[in-house]
Amino acid sequence: MGKFSSQEIESQYNLIKVLLAEPEKYKDAIDAIKKDIAYMPIELKKKLEEENIIL
Repeated sequence: MGKFSSQEIESQYNLIKVLLAEPEKYKDAIDAIKKDIAYMPIELKKKLEEENIIL
């Protein structure tokens, strides 16, 4: 897996926060993210953990 820029990490983080703001509306997208969490960049996982965001 290649390196991710901080801008890419921030963009993915912001998208996840938007989706989690309305979990009923974006249930399918959230479920897809949960399935792909193993492939998520480590930096993004750490950022989510720091903000106590659990998928």
